[in-house]
Amino acid sequence: MNYPISASNPLLQLTKSKKRLPHLVIAILLVMAFLIVGQLIGVFTAMPLEAVIKKGTDITWKSTENLLVMLFLGNIPVILSIYLWMRFYEKRSFRNLGFQTQKAVPNYFLGIFIGIILFCSVVGLLSAFNYMTWETGSPAMQGMTVLLPTILILLGFVIQGATEEILCRGWLMPMVGARYNVWTGILVSASLFGLLHGLNDNVTILSIINIIVVGVFFSLFALRQGSLWGACGLHSIWNWLQGNFFGLQVSGTETGPTILNLKEIGPDWLTGGAFGPEGVLLLQ
Repeated sequence: MNYPISASNPLLQLTKSKKRLPHLVIAILLVMAFLIVGQLIGVFTAMPLEAVIKKGTDITWKSTENLLVMLFLGNIPVILSIYLWMRFYEKRSFRNLGFQTQKAVPNYFLGIFIGIILFCSVVGLLSAFNYMTWETGSPAMQGMTVLLPTILILLGFVIQGATEEILCRGWLMPMVGARYNVWTGILVSASLFGLLHGLNDNVTILSIINIIVVGVFFSLFALRQGSLWGACGLHSIWNWLQGNFFGLQVSGTETGPTILNLKEIGPDWLTGGAFGPEGVLLLQ
């Protein structure tokens, strides 16, 4: 079922169960607080694990374990901070973010399917214009021998993708949309989503614009489903395909072992360069 992009959308109606909706500036500051507090907790929690990982000698598993620590401990505390805020301050269920049980599985896998189609289309377009080639890397970090590590990393991206969707499309967009209007919620959440990537390595103005556009698409997709499940699936599979299937940069970040190992060639402004395909002009 497709829901309307309007004030009657289930995502906004679930948020309206909260009697007092924060001002736009307060809502944005709360998102930043969730993110900062959660990641600080993650950093301190990860320290002893990182010390153990450094003692390892297997390059594949050291890389995998480091990434898993970052994905899990950098994101789970953020989700927990939002849960605690909703539970004890807002007095509403975490499911109000768009995690209804009805059609949860088909919605999630529809998001995965759409994410596969979209990202494979980006790689296909770059390849068609000869802007994609094979990269020679360490045999220990690529090919079918790293299938198990990459599957484990996918589980980490399930958490990471869900965290960003909970922050931007699950909490911020409906909160702003319910107080003002749905399009204000979409544009504010998408803009913050793009700007949050502004501190990533090798970021460009074009890449931020692209991520904002993607944020608008994720918002519309979540609203049409009336839930957050599909957006979470789409976000997670997009990042995993980009980094651990095709071997490209994920928003300027290396992501360890990869099944394939591709790289963009040509002018950075057209291919995304060191930031990865999210900075591709073709996405416009």
